[in-house]
Amino acid sequence: MIYICVRGFIYLCVQYKKVYKKYLLLLLVVKNWVKWLSDLIKTIDNMKWNRTISLAFISLAIGFFMWGVISTIGILTYPAYHNIYYLIYISAIPLIGDLFLSKLSDISLGRKATFFITMFLYSLGSIIFIVNSAFLHENIYITLFAYTIAIIGVEGEVPVALSLIAELFPLKYREKMLIILPNFDNIGAVIASLIAFLTYYLSSSFKIQEVSMGIVALIGAIIAIIVRLKLPESIRWLVAKGNINKAKNEINKIKSESAHTESEQTYSFPKKVGLGYRYTFLVLIGLSQYLTYGLMAYVIADYYFSGLSLVLVVFYANLGASIAGLIATLIVDKLGSRRFALLSYFGGFLTMIPIFLYVIMFNKYVSLFYVLLFLNMMFSELGWAVRTVYEPILMPTATRAFMIGLVRLPIIVSYTISIYLTSSFNELNFVIYNMILWGVGALSSEIWYIKGFDTNKIPLEKITGEEKVLIKETY
Repeated sequence: MIYICVRGFIYLCVQYKKVYKKYLLLLLVVKNWVKWLSDLIKTIDNMKWNRTISLAFISLAIGFFMWGVISTIGILTYPAYHNIYYLIYISAIPLIGDLFLSKLSDISLGRKATFFITMFLYSLGSIIFIVNSAFLHENIYITLFAYTIAIIGVEGEVPVALSLIAELFPLKYREKMLIILPNFDNIGAVIASLIAFLTYYLSSSFKIQEVSMGIVALIGAIIAIIVRLKLPESIRWLVAKGNINKAKNEINKIKSESAHTESEQTYSFPKKVGLGYRYTFLVLIGLSQYLTYGLMAYVIADYYFSGLSLVLVVFYANLGASIAGLIATLIVDKLGSRRFALLSYFGGFLTMIPIFLYVIMFNKYVSLFYVLLFLNMMFSELGWAVRTVYEPILMPTATRAFMIGLVRLPIIVSYTISIYLTSSFNELNFVIYNMILWGVGALSSEIWYIKGFDTNKIPLEKITGEEKVLIKETY
């Protein structure tokens, strides 16, 4: 009996030793894995500007530029049909791109492959638009078909592009790039409206105006295709999907291009704010900014202006937004994202007051309206910059693009409904409605200032709480 007990005890000790060794080995593997993942994130967040980043910048800038051009084409084509349902349709159709393509990007395609789908769509749409305007007497159904294809492409690219910026660019540049790159949307709108103004001024022909804008869109698409062949995939997305070998290959390319990195940055840990609260905040400021920008930069032009005045409203609105985008890039890190949000939305509300007074007392002086609109659109761009900073940064990597698209679901639905409702408004009611929307944004930014946190130069994984999740999933 004693012999059996001794043998049993020895056996248990041996087994315990084996299990303990396996445990230590597993602990070592996990520790090394955590270190590797941490080093990978630090490599991205602290790298210097290099060839990969330059390619990404050019590629994304072209994509946002195309968004501005194609969106403006849809608005400036309105006078050819003068149908309220045309405006309603072109405002609603972007939802397909926002939701469908962003979901595909998150699930399986990744960021780079999605871009080739979007480029094909807006290239095809531009070609059909040119042919329709030049040879088919501007058939409204063909126009809508062409615009549908093109806008699904450029709109679907936006959540994916914002995701890639947040995931790829170093912390030193991240917030700045999340502002300056989407600002190419405004620059595209300025170029498109300027071409529309010049061609209509010289020819008084909507056909020539539309063909010219379509050609600009097609040229932009061709340049995008050439540049994006060497665009990198998002390393963070690859890790989130467990594609470790490809993530290693991408990070090795970056290391070979940039032998040195910036010194590691210090940051404070953000407050814990639930995903539901973040989503609600983004929807509210989005409702404020998206609706006021669309209504004041585009819809007010179609409703209350005609001819060259219509084009000039769009031109001055987007010119103001373009300049403000450059200013926002310089101040976002100095102010911090919360104070930056307060400045943007309270400024937008305050600049609606002189527009309100203009409509009551000075509405015969169209040139004065251009100046006031220019100022208001500068703050609208600051509000857009707040969105483009917060939307990708506050969302988890594995579902980032789709969540950005999902934020835009209630926003675009509300915008579409607003276009129909405001078609019966007089000019004063239209402006009051916009003031209320700015008030919603101002109140939301104030609540976030109290309850939320600054995101500047804080790693994505710290903000979203993904460090442990990524380690568990990839291991």
